[in-house]
Amino acid sequence: MDGILIVNKPQGMTSHDVVSFLRRKTGVRRIGHSGTLDPMATGVLPVFVDRATRVIEYAGKPNDPEAKKYRCTMRLGLSTDTHDIWGAERERAPGAQRIRPDQVTRTDIERVLKTFEGAGTQKPPMYSAVKVGGRKLYEYARAGKTVDEELLRIRDIYIKQISVIDFDAGAAEATFDIVCSKGVYVRTICDDAGRLLGCGAVMSGLVRLASDGFLIEDAVPISSLEDQTPEEIAARLLPLEDALRSLPRVDLDEENAAHFQNGRPAQTAEAPGHPRKLAPAQAGGGNPIRVYAAETLLGIGLHNGDIIKPHKVLKQVSAIETK
Repeated sequence: MDGILIVNKPQGMTSHDVVSFLRRKTGVRRIGHSGTLDPMATGVLPVFVDRATRVIEYAGKPNDPEAKKYRCTMRLGLSTDTHDIWGAERERAPGAQRIRPDQVTRTDIERVLKTFEGAGTQKPPMYSAVKVGGRKLYEYARAGKTVDEELLRIRDIYIKQISVIDFDAGAAEATFDIVCSKGVYVRTICDDAGRLLGCGAVMSGLVRLASDGFLIEDAVPISSLEDQTPEEIAARLLPLEDALRSLPRVDLDEENAAHFQNGRPAQTAEAPGHPRKLAPAQAGGGNPIRVYAAETLLGIGLHNGDIIKPHKVLKQVSAIETK
C-alpha cells in the first residue's frame, strides 16, 4: 500500500491524529504528512503512505509563491496570545488607543491586508510547532516559559494575493482568501492586521483550500473512511509520482538504469524517444529530478549536467525492457 491520500482534516484533530487514525485503519506504520495544520483548522492535508513517505520533502515546487491557499475568517475587536479565538485574551498596554470594531470598514480591511502582499518576513508565534532548543514553541508557552527573541528565527515568506470575499459588520468578521508560500502563519497575519487597524483581530476560522497542487475538491473526509477496509482505502490512494510533478524528468536506458539502482552515477539517455539532456540552465550540483526507465519511476536523482547521482532509489527493477 503505497501512495498519497488527500484528507480533509476536521476541526479538533491534530495532523498527527489523522496519521494515527490511518495507521489504525490500514495497519501501515510508515505514514506521514506534509504541511501541518493547526488543530482548529480544517482542509487539505496530504498524507503519505509507506514508500511515499520518502518523497514528502519534494512535495510541491521549491519556493513556490502559490504553495498554499487558505480561506480565513478574521474577527475584529480581540487580541489573544495564540492569535486566534481559542487563546487567552491579551491585555492592552497602558495608554494604548484602540478604535471600536464598528468603526472599521471593508475598505479599511482591504487596505491593510493588501500591505502584506509580496515578499516579507514573519516571526513564528509562540503557540506553534517550530522547534527551539529541541522543544516546540507551544511547549514553552504552555509551561509559562519565554524564549529568547534572538532564537526565534525570522523566516522569509511570500504572499501572492489576499482578497476580501466577505465582511459582516454586525458580527465584526471579515473573510478573506490568501495565496502564499509555505511557512506562512495566517493567524499571525490576523494579529498584525488587527494591530494596524487599531482594534485588534484574531483568526476565528481557517480552511486550507490547496496545498502543493492538491485541492480540497479531491480531499476525503475522515468520516468517509470510518467504515472502510484497508483495501478500500488503498483504492483511494494517488500515485506517489503526483507529489513529484514539479521535478524535471529524465529517462535512462537499461545500462544506466542499472547503475542508478545500484547506487552508482548514471548518465542521461539520448536515444530516440527519450527526453533531451537537461538544459545547461537547469544543471548544477544538487538539483533534484525524477528518474525513469521504461516508464517506471526509479527514484530521485541529483543532477549535474549529464551526470545523475542517485539520491533516493524507490523502485528496484530486475529487468527493464527498453526500446
